[in-house]
Amino acid sequence: MLAIWVLLSLVCGIATAQERREREPNSVYAERRARLAAQVDGPIVLWGYTGREEVSQTYIFEQEESFYYLTGHNEEGAGLLILPAAKGGGAANGPREILFLPAKNPQKEKWNGVRMSPSDPGIEVRTGFAAVKQFDSEFRSTFENLARTFPNFYTILPYQKELGGYPHEKEVVDWLQLAAPQAKLKDVRAQIGAMRQIKSPGELAFLKEAIDLTLDSHLEAMKLMRPGLYEYQVAAKMVEVHAWGGSEAEGYAPIVGAGLNSTALHYDKLSRKIENGDIVVLDVGAQYAGYSADITRTLPANGKFTARQREIYEIVLGAQNAALAALKPGMDFCSKGDKSVQKIAYNYIDTHGKDLHGKSLGSYFIHGLGHPIGLNVHDPGDHCAAFQPGMVITIEPGIYIPEENLGVRIEDDVLIVESGHKLLSERLPRDPDEIEKIMAAAAAQRAKGEKGEGHGNNLSAEISSDGGLIRNLIEKYAKSIDGADTALAAEVWLDSPEVSFIHPLGHEHGFEQIKQNVYQHLMGDTFSERKLSVHDVSVHLYGDAAQAEFYWDFAAKFRKDGSPLTTHGRETQLYQKQDGRWRLVHVHYSGMPVTAERQGF
Repeated sequence: MLAIWVLLSLVCGIATAQERREREPNSVYAERRARLAAQVDGPIVLWGYTGREEVSQTYIFEQEESFYYLTGHNEEGAGLLILPAAKGGGAANGPREILFLPAKNPQKEKWNGVRMSPSDPGIEVRTGFAAVKQFDSEFRSTFENLARTFPNFYTILPYQKELGGYPHEKEVVDWLQLAAPQAKLKDVRAQIGAMRQIKSPGELAFLKEAIDLTLDSHLEAMKLMRPGLYEYQVAAKMVEVHAWGGSEAEGYAPIVGAGLNSTALHYDKLSRKIENGDIVVLDVGAQYAGYSADITRTLPANGKFTARQREIYEIVLGAQNAALAALKPGMDFCSKGDKSVQKIAYNYIDTHGKDLHGKSLGSYFIHGLGHPIGLNVHDPGDHCAAFQPGMVITIEPGIYIPEENLGVRIEDDVLIVESGHKLLSERLPRDPDEIEKIMAAAAAQRAKGEKGEGHGNNLSAEISSDGGLIRNLIEKYAKSIDGADTALAAEVWLDSPEVSFIHPLGHEHGFEQIKQNVYQHLMGDTFSERKLSVHDVSVHLYGDAAQAEFYWDFAAKFRKDGSPLTTHGRETQLYQKQDGRWRLVHVHYSGMPVTAERQGF
């Protein structure tokens, strides 16, 4: 099997998943290309991503942003050539722009799905290009011919990216210099970046979708938040809300930081258990049709801000409101001059409140007030350039005091309009009283639900009793693991060869195999001490069948040397009712993502 896979991978290449996207009409992309062509005196040469920028099996292809902005094409291996606007000479008779696509590859499409190719009927109408040619056989010759006529060519020259990544621009430049060493390459990054700052109606619609999904997820997080959850659990729920709503990806790695982690700006480890009294920063944004929202809220873990947390929160909120009050065309993010909303926010923070040593708080506002958003969560833009109508930016003051385990950031997405600004994320509460009310109502509803499940609130007495019986079995199941007790396990499991247990080390079939491999060998022989704690249990009844889900924490000591082990995970259990008694018939558990060197199993 391995030899077959290697052979097929050599023939077909690594399978590349495609990111689904809505797109704007072809005419919008064509108009952008025409505007860009009018700003240069030589051909523009761009490559899309190849699909080989990453080798991870989880890699999902996303087009290079500027290439996508000009073409709307989200498949790998494409190229773009745009001639300068015709001015009475030089190659004016041929096509003014050409899209280059990979040749049709039926064998590869069996693995990766159908891709567009130059030979497809109607490809010109589908792509919006009058000329669509084959990349591997025609791109170089076309470029070399143009190099005999034009001394200057424009492309995106390399620069040091904030987040690093695959050196795509360098690869393109190296190829162009090899193909036409005499050509002078000029940078077109600034021209494309300036165009990207002003959003089209279609772009605004996509951003609004991304923002709305993000607001939904933050509201869900407010209702979910409580001590005992892990940071990754809150993030997982928010990502789920995005995906269910149609988001094709996250705009960036979710940031959920509790306690000290709230003071790390781009904290994304998500490994900490949220404790009572923590403050929690949630900076999470959905992507929709390639466009990313960027929204942050800061919540009290237990639903109630402490006096100090509220003091710092209200200072940050005051700084944001001061900046928003001044936000309009002509203002900027610059740190100097009299048009700076950055200075307005900083001065507010620096003149309100003190740290534990009596010093002003300005030094704890350690980042810029905002940035443009769009195809990238940090879209192109000059901090000292004046805001213009059509820009979409963030306003996100923050205070981060590691000494107090206290970080607060409030971030909203804002459209600049002729009359000032429009707060696109207004639906999500910022006022601390509103946040506490939402969290309190959710906590009351959880308590009512838990009580109702035990006492039949809006359920029949029979269903209520069944739910309680299954919860009791889950408690007994945990005790059977603690003691590696097969006799107690027999009171939980159905004694049948049909029951099963899936875990990271294998798949057990039948109760006899479960007793031997899970209880006696894995639990009994491996560990001298064991403690399984379950929390956040949910039970769903379907007649004589039931499904239970819960999170667990497992602490143990290895029998061989007494070394400790602590793991966490999620478990799904299936129960069946036979002769009036519920019995466990299936378990499937998995550990949570490991954030340190794994111990044991």
